[in-house]
Amino acid sequence: MINDPFTAAESLDELLARTQQALSSMRSRAAEHADGDSAQLLRAEGVTAGGRVRAVAVQGGRIESIVVDPDLAEAGMETVCGHVVVAVNAALADLDTQVSASARADVDALAARLGGLQEQSVRQMELFSRAMEDVVTRLNRSADAGTRADRLS
Repeated sequence: MINDPFTAAESLDELLARTQQALSSMRSRAAEHADGDSAQLLRAEGVTAGGRVRAVAVQGGRIESIVVDPDLAEAGMETVCGHVVVAVNAALADLDTQVSASARADVDALAARLGGLQEQSVRQMELFSRAMEDVVTRLNRSADAGTRADRLS
């Protein structure tokens, strides 16, 4: 138990610092993804026409590549373009699902960390309150002792 109010306050400061670190960590991870580090970007592939048209979308909603089997050209430009649209939309839909799942995981992780920090904060505040009550009690005792000493003199 912490009886020293300064130690309790330092513990509270430490708790707040850890909360800020957790938030900074989450922000930096989000910034890394936004910077476009291709090794860490989420990516999704859409495939149509029996695998003859492939589109790859990466985090940020960008299309990384589109590959069309040259033999598909015989079907006509309108058909090829239709397959490209379907493949791109499938890749973007899959990417959206992945981004949503990743965001939920990040939010859940942050919520869990903050929940633990909140519980710790409550305990620290209880300790701080008790320490302050002890200080007030000591001051009252000192004041009472001084008053009694004055009456006796």
